[in-house]
Amino acid sequence: MTATLNKISRSFAVIAATAVSLQAQDAGFFPKATPESAGLSSAKLATIVDQMARWVEEEKVVGAEILIIKNRQTVLHSMVGWKDREREIPWEANTICRIRSMTKPFVGTAVLLLADEGKLSVSDPVSKYIASFDNERSGGITIEQVLTHTGGFTQPGYPANLSTYGSLREAVDSVGGAGPPNEPGTEWIYSDAGSATLGALVAEVSGMPAEEFIRLRIVEPLGLTSTFLNLTGDSPLRQRVSSTYSLTPSGSFRKYWDSTTPQVMKFFRASGGIYSTTTDYARFLALWMDGGQVGSTQLLAHELVTTALQVAPLSRDPHPYGYQWQIFEEGDPSDPTSDLVFGHGGSDGTLAWAVPSEDLIVLYFTQSRGGSTSGEIREVVERAVGR
Repeated sequence: MTATLNKISRSFAVIAATAVSLQAQDAGFFPKATPESAGLSSAKLATIVDQMARWVEEEKVVGAEILIIKNRQTVLHSMVGWKDREREIPWEANTICRIRSMTKPFVGTAVLLLADEGKLSVSDPVSKYIASFDNERSGGITIEQVLTHTGGFTQPGYPANLSTYGSLREAVDSVGGAGPPNEPGTEWIYSDAGSATLGALVAEVSGMPAEEFIRLRIVEPLGLTSTFLNLTGDSPLRQRVSSTYSLTPSGSFRKYWDSTTPQVMKFFRASGGIYSTTTDYARFLALWMDGGQVGSTQLLAHELVTTALQVAPLSRDPHPYGYQWQIFEEGDPSDPTSDLVFGHGGSDGTLAWAVPSEDLIVLYFTQSRGGSTSGEIREVVERAVGR
């Protein structure tokens, strides 16, 4: 335990030295402010970091980062533990993470951008655009059903292991050809295959790979300089990507991937392939909090934002869900005073949520797959901010 605490102390020392330039770089997005200026307590916010440090001590997480933005100002941005434990590389501000299923809202946004341009309607059948769905089993599945995880597919929902396919389209053609095991439109079932279908749909309708469309139409307009969709061998951002750990049956974390090796999939995995940082993802959440507007530009129609953040009827109990967004607390998206809380999590330990009525954005990133802390952090944060 003493050795662990010494390593944590060294981690904080290095973080203090390296975080300054990254914080300055991000200041244009969410400038730093005291918690008190936003009606919060520095002492209470410090309890969040204390809890995170205990989680590292207790080996419940390898490394973690918390970013809390209130009134579009950064009131807490802290890191604990390790980006790579074996090489003793500390977790730094805006460490790049594999955000896994937090990719889904990006893909959903891409679909809605195409709907906004009149290139598709969410009421259209998927088979109108992807020929492999034009059969008795899949022909009736609508885009809206896939957006809300009610298309009848299971999890993950691919007929074969995803790694055996050569491309996203090949995987989705296999999904459409096999058809869903459950009747579409009858129940909510979370499905990576459904989100992959949306990625293939974006590619088919836009005429470019889904990852290119997302980069051109979402990532670049929002200024997400540390967000990318495929990890290439020559990427200058590679050294900022965290190693990823998985919880073993013995209760310890084992490193199962790091950025010195190729990404797991040969192609963009539309259900969970994006790499990003806390600050970048906060910018994406802010787009949705602002009704689809970034600066003076209306990137996405306000009406589509309102529709997408409404809970789909079949998902209300027990998993409230909109158009590829988790709805943590249901509210009226058109009413800025409502109780709406939305966001998404990722299976490697990332979580983000937004509370529009309080102009509050929270991001908690780890790369400790199978750990429990991403399920506990909301309660810790909400105690500290008085929710």
